[in-house]
Amino acid sequence: MKQVIAQMTDPMGLEEFYSRVLALSPSQAKNPKAGIRDSLRFDFLGKSLLFLDKQTLIPVRLAMPGVRFRVSLSRQEINKGWLFVFPAFQFMAPNDLPAEEFWLEEDNGRSIPVNPVTVKFKVKTIFGVQDIEHTAFDLMWWYKKHALRRGDSLLVTLLDWEKGRFRLEPEPARIRQRHNTEIQAQNQALADHLFQQLEAAPYEEVWGKIAIPTAYLHLKASNAYPADHWLEILERDRRMEWTGYEIRYADWTSPFERMLGDLSGEPKQTPSSRQKPLSKQEARQVYCFKAALWLNKSLWRRIEIQGGQTLADFDDILRTAFQHDHMDHLSGFWKLARRGQSRRFREVDLGNINPFGGGEAAEIQVASLSLNPGDTLKYVYDFGDWIQHRLELEAIGEPEENASYPRITGQNKPRYQDCQVCKNEGRKTIATCVCYTCSGEEQIDLLLCETCIEAHDEDHYLEQILY
Repeated sequence: MKQVIAQMTDPMGLEEFYSRVLALSPSQAKNPKAGIRDSLRFDFLGKSLLFLDKQTLIPVRLAMPGVRFRVSLSRQEINKGWLFVFPAFQFMAPNDLPAEEFWLEEDNGRSIPVNPVTVKFKVKTIFGVQDIEHTAFDLMWWYKKHALRRGDSLLVTLLDWEKGRFRLEPEPARIRQRHNTEIQAQNQALADHLFQQLEAAPYEEVWGKIAIPTAYLHLKASNAYPADHWLEILERDRRMEWTGYEIRYADWTSPFERMLGDLSGEPKQTPSSRQKPLSKQEARQVYCFKAALWLNKSLWRRIEIQGGQTLADFDDILRTAFQHDHMDHLSGFWKLARRGQSRRFREVDLGNINPFGGGEAAEIQVASLSLNPGDTLKYVYDFGDWIQHRLELEAIGEPEENASYPRITGQNKPRYQDCQVCKNEGRKTIATCVCYTCSGEEQIDLLLCETCIEAHDEDHYLEQILY
């Protein structure tokens, strides 16, 4: 595969790439293309290849020359005459290229000696204060030559990706301000392209080494005034966050991160702390949900709740509607967010609620979730048994006069089952409970009516049947 990539002088269709690889290295595998795809994904994308589109590959060495970006100089960099290699040139040159081998030049082609220096920092982590080192180019003489001051930036043009060759141009703050409208447009274009890649990704993250060069590749075609550095753009975009290796949704939190947050003792920013105040109209509006068991959609309830009421109120009425215990077990809510224009959804964790009405999601008001008819929430009761419910918003309307909310306004037509004890005796009565103790012993659900329950062994575990 390396040989094929080295021979590429232009973009190449995916099928042609497969053919060339297999011509050089024939395979007896049942699906040889699958092996090539896996190798592309894990070994070459972002390192030596990029996707120009879904069916076209292009070598990074051909894709990246001509890319332009801005590096905003920090006060420390201006004062010390430094230009930190990381993150300024991250993903703009091979990851293993030593700083000594970078080549910087001025607009007239004259070389700028890089003079790498090591800068030590103390950083506070969960493991205590640690020393880290960063490499910077010592450009004090060049900064003085161009009278760079605080607020100024560098415009960087990538000339040769493999050799780490770049052209630097000073950009005074006044020039940057003059192009502010163009810069903001390019910033938005870059952010949108990164977000589109995230929305289209198989999982809920994209690797920076692939996504960032790909975004700049497509931005290069516009030949517009350079955007800000990708890291600054990601830090300002509320849809995404940068983890150091990958881009993911800003509202995604791993269980490990939650655990670390709990251990740190620092106050956590919950969804309820981020919600904006509601108007009187928003608070009084009625949200009509069709709530159904996730694995049995035929069992459903129609529930109305006002926008100003909370997920704790919603949890309480759901426990009533589906006969869940009000005095035991945690529950939780998730918002299902559509990913782009696809049929795929991601789950935004809104938090849990305990049986006493507290918890991370307890104070979140329904209207603050910005739901529209057709949107869906997921509700889970009992994190042990993990009983899932789908809550689809059917309509938003005005409250009825003298009505009390939240309330249950409808349900599925019950499909009653017969009590098996009565059935064996020739009588027909509606079963209201199942005895799991007997069901386990007899390998069949034992359904009982109210009368038979009274005569049943009181030590057996009974559970009410949901109709």
